[in-house]
Amino acid sequence: MTGSHAEPDKVAEVARLATAIADRILEQNAAGTTIPPEQFTMLVRAARMLLDNGAPWPASVDQVVMEVAKRIEQDEARPDHGAAASEGDDAVTHLTRFLGAVKRS
Repeated sequence: MTGSHAEPDKVAEVARLATAIADRILEQNAAGTTIPPEQFTMLVRAARMLLDNGAPWPASVDQVVMEVAKRIEQDEARPDHGAAASEGDDAVTHLTRFLGAVKRS
C-alpha cells in the first residue's frame, strides 16, 4: 500500500472478504444464532478500509451496516437503554463510532 490508498487488487480482496463476513453475519442472524463480536469488528475494519480507499461497499456489507445502525437507533430510543450489557457491546460501540464517522463524512 502507498499512503492511504491500497492497490486495486488488495481493495478488491478486502471487498470479497467483507462480503463473505457480511454474508455470514446475515446467515447467522437469519438462523437466530449469536454473532461473535469479532465478526463485527472484522467487518468494520474492512468497511473502513473500503471507505478510506473510495471503494463502494458491497451490497451485503451495506445491508449489515444499515441494519446494525437501525437497531442501535431503536435501542437508544428505549427507556431502559444501557440497563444490561453484553459481551458484544465493544463491537457495537466500535461499529457505532464507525457509523458516526461515516455519517459525518
